[in-house]
Amino acid sequence: MFFILFDELKKMTSQEIDSIVTINDLLISVIMPVYNRENFLDEAIESVLAQDYDSFELVLIDDGSTDSSPEILRKWSELDSRIVVITSPQNEGISGALNRGLIQARGQYIARIDSDDVMLPGRLSAQVKVLQSRPDIILVTSPFEYMDVDGKYIGSWQADESHEVVVFLLNFFNIIAGHGQVMYRKDDVLALGGYSMLYTSSEDFDLWGRLLQRGRIERVPVLGMRQRIHGNQSLQQYATFKRKNWHAIMGNSLRRYLERDVKWEEIEALITLWRLDGRTGMAAIADAISREAFKRFCKKNNKLLQRQASDRIAMQWKHAARHFTSISKEEDAIEYYKRSKAWFDMGNSRSCIAKIQLFMCKER
Repeated sequence: MFFILFDELKKMTSQEIDSIVTINDLLISVIMPVYNRENFLDEAIESVLAQDYDSFELVLIDDGSTDSSPEILRKWSELDSRIVVITSPQNEGISGALNRGLIQARGQYIARIDSDDVMLPGRLSAQVKVLQSRPDIILVTSPFEYMDVDGKYIGSWQADESHEVVVFLLNFFNIIAGHGQVMYRKDDVLALGGYSMLYTSSEDFDLWGRLLQRGRIERVPVLGMRQRIHGNQSLQQYATFKRKNWHAIMGNSLRRYLERDVKWEEIEALITLWRLDGRTGMAAIADAISREAFKRFCKKNNKLLQRQASDRIAMQWKHAARHFTSISKEEDAIEYYKRSKAWFDMGNSRSCIAKIQLFMCKER
């Protein structure tokens, strides 16, 4: 078997990368990394095999599981010829597992799903239509639902921002949110070197910023998955690593966007706003860098996109205010509610740049 990880992919020539992209009738490879998911694996696999679209393979990468996951994978591979099982010699982490899957995948398009989530009906057929009909689209996403460990509905993510707004908001947060509801063009991801091994459990956030420099994102109005929320998820397991990753990814992105060095406390303030960590006294810093970035956004985008971006940021200030209320930090809650209203007002302004300058003067 031919396995190539991120560092090796970076060394490849464009001709070598092209040779990996197999030309055949198989359009979609669904990639599912697996590590100790015996409790959820059957349901995840069943949800993929039940799709109404037939031209796909399901690539299952066992990343050194120590529970009964390997036996479950073996059983399924014997039952359905569309299943391909890849076994890592040791646990390499999700980026390594995904890169193994990318290299083995035969499809032109990659659909992602995690081994504790559920793919919803109609997703593959809806997403592949977009990629086949729109060569400018490189990444397709869908709204999705959240469920608890027992499969009970607990919320949803709508993901309805325009391409320009998504690219802008990626400076602050992984606004695409999940990873298991997307489909993308395999050759473009390989051309970028695949998933970075530098960002443990934030590999999707890093990839979206790089990938959307090559093409556009499109949303299809079909629920893509149910994402399971439980204590063994990467957010809980790798919280310290993730915060370091956010600093690196957001710092690199904002340095390019703002054309200046970005301070550590500016990233911390944005994490408080977008990740709801409950740190007090961060509102003014988060607001200042947000307005600085938004001013640049306004210079390049029309009023409709400006309104969409400012409304989404305003909504986030409101979410943060509610979080501060829930943890009994009333002074911060009031401050965040005020800034939420200011951002909603900004979206209604005739000139967002003039409005930003007025707010900055008031802040001083």
